[in-house]
Amino acid sequence: MQTPQPQNESSRLDSLRSYRILNTSSEQVYDDIAHLASLICDVPVAIVAFVDEQRVWFKAKVGLELNDIPREGACCTYAILQSDVLIVSDPSSDERFMSSMLVNQVGIRFYAAISLMTDDGLALGTLAVMDRVPHLMTTEQSDSLRILARRVMRELELRRTAEGQSVDSGLHLAPTRQSSATILLVEDNASLRKLLHRTLEGAGFSVFSATDGTDALRLYAQEHHAVDLVVSDIVMTGLNGIELADRILADRPEMKFLFITGFGNEFPLHERMKYGATTLEKPFLPSDLVRKVEDTLQMGQDATGTQG
Repeated sequence: MQTPQPQNESSRLDSLRSYRILNTSSEQVYDDIAHLASLICDVPVAIVAFVDEQRVWFKAKVGLELNDIPREGACCTYAILQSDVLIVSDPSSDERFMSSMLVNQVGIRFYAAISLMTDDGLALGTLAVMDRVPHLMTTEQSDSLRILARRVMRELELRRTAEGQSVDSGLHLAPTRQSSATILLVEDNASLRKLLHRTLEGAGFSVFSATDGTDALRLYAQEHHAVDLVVSDIVMTGLNGIELADRILADRPEMKFLFITGFGNEFPLHERMKYGATTLEKPFLPSDLVRKVEDTLQMGQDATGTQG
């Protein structure tokens, strides 16, 4: 069956070309968004894709070697026809996608995507996640895709605004601090921990990474004089982030904490930590993390002498 086109196809293509994103080199910010989408949705494949006249071109990809696929029959060409998340639990059993290259040659058996939509309602492409086995999406995962898709569009606007200027439009992480700080990073998800470690080091921080709360206590015992800030997930097996904070605060009441979590409301911070703890809700971009770290460290300087 012939793949349908949006009613505003001509305007959509004009808008896509105005961003000058097609055929550009990889950029860390888009790679990180695809990586986060893959982690959050617990799938091995994720793409940031733009739908051109004859192809679907991948600006960022996780779990795929292809740079583009034919537009005809591609799942993304159906996703751009709607404003909300398109979920196809098994594309191989859906007549719309039976001719798709991803279904036939890559073996995709699950697909979910959200349009990358401009303010005037033109769908440039998709943020999509895929798997080689059929399954479903949770409400939280769908919400996360919507949030990340909005961040893709924000980055596109920033990129277009900065085009022609000699700036790094990737992570936007050029450090402005005069001296680095040392961070103890605690995250039990190995892929996310690696991404966060790389992000913080790229911003000029020194980083010790711990796999869980127990490992963090071991590292803290060795490096406690050097640590300026603890960045920790809250929900972890064994010793969780709040319990870890209790242990460290018993030794250093002035220690600053940044909790990264999707369950912040379920773990209220202790009253005695109100000057030293901030939270960053998932999903977030690497640039969000760096800004939050800098804000937390600055808060520690601003709050000096305010704790009784």
